[in-house]
Amino acid sequence: MPRTLVTGATGFVGSNLVAHLRKQDWPVRCLVRDKDRAAPLEKLGAQLALGTLDDPQSIELAVAETDVVFHLAGRIRALNSQEFTKDNVDGTRHVAEACAAQKKPPVMVLVSSMAAGGPSRPGTPRRESDTDRPISDYGRSKLAAERAATRLADEVPVSIIRPPIIFGPADRASLTLFQWVKSLRLHLVPGFRKFPVSIVHVADLCEALVRIAERGERAVAAVPNGSSDNAKGKYYIAAERTLKYGELGTLAGQAVGRSPLVLPLPKSMFWLMGGAIEIVGQIRRRPAAFGIDKIREAVAPGWECSDEKLRRELGYQPALPLEQNFAETATWYREHGWL
Repeated sequence: MPRTLVTGATGFVGSNLVAHLRKQDWPVRCLVRDKDRAAPLEKLGAQLALGTLDDPQSIELAVAETDVVFHLAGRIRALNSQEFTKDNVDGTRHVAEACAAQKKPPVMVLVSSMAAGGPSRPGTPRRESDTDRPISDYGRSKLAAERAATRLADEVPVSIIRPPIIFGPADRASLTLFQWVKSLRLHLVPGFRKFPVSIVHVADLCEALVRIAERGERAVAAVPNGSSDNAKGKYYIAAERTLKYGELGTLAGQAVGRSPLVLPLPKSMFWLMGGAIEIVGQIRRRPAAFGIDKIREAVAPGWECSDEKLRRELGYQPALPLEQNFAETATWYREHGWL
C-alpha cells in the first residue's frame, strides 16, 4: 500500500480521510501541531509527525519516504488576506518544495476549493476548463495555492480537487444548519432567487481522493503569471444532484424530524449581519466565521459544479443518496452530543 502523509489530519476532512485510508490498510503519517489533539489518529494506527506549515524542515522530515501526500491543511477564515496567504499559499509552497526535495517525489494531491474557481453562472455548472474568477480573499488564496503547487509540477506529480460545500460526521460548519432547523425551525436564504449549490459528503470526497492519488491526471507546470493548461490535473466533485440553497434546510430538517421555515431575506440584511460580525471579530482579533468574506460568497449567483470529468476518468459515484447522508450526519451529531 502507498505510504501516505496527510496534512490537516486533525480537521474535519483530514480526520475522515485518515480513517478511510486506515480502513484500506494504507500506512499513514500525519503532520500535526499538537500530539495530544491528534491522539485519536494514533489510535487508528497513524504515525504522528510534529510540524507546521511555516516550518519547511519539519515538513520535509514528514514527507520523507512517502508515496502520496494529501495536502489538506490551510486556513478557512482569517482577519485579513495576509493570513490567508501565509497559511494557504506559503504553506502549500512549502509542502510542494518538500515533495520536490525527495529523491523520488511523492504524488501530491491538493484539496483546494470551488471558491478558487469562483461562483457559477445561472444554469451553467462550473467546469475545470472555465476561467477562474474567485470573489473572496479565501478563494483567491486557494487559487494562488494551486498555482504555487503547479509551478513545481515538472518535478512533483500534482493533482487538485475543488470540492464545493462538504458535510458529514465531525463537520462543525454544517452543524449550525442542523442546530437552526432543530431549535428554531428556520433556514435563512440570502436573496429571493432560488440559486443552485453543489455539495458533497465527506466519505465520497475521501474515496475520490484515493482514486486521484492512485490514477488521477496530473497537472502541468504553471509559469509565474499563473498560466497553464487550466483543466489538466484538476477535478470538481459533487453529490448525485444539485440543490437549491433552500433545500439544504429541508434536508437537514428531515434528518432531525423538523419542518423548518425556509425564509428568503434581502441580501442587504446578510451584508449588515456579516459587517457586524466582522467588526466584532476584528475587535476581538478572532476571525469571523460568517464575516464579510463569507458574505461575498453567500450572495453570489450560485455555486454549482460539474463532476463529469471525475466520473468519466475515475469512475466516481456518490455512495449514498443525499437524504441518507444527511440522516447519518444528524445521527453522528446526536451520538457525540453535538445536537
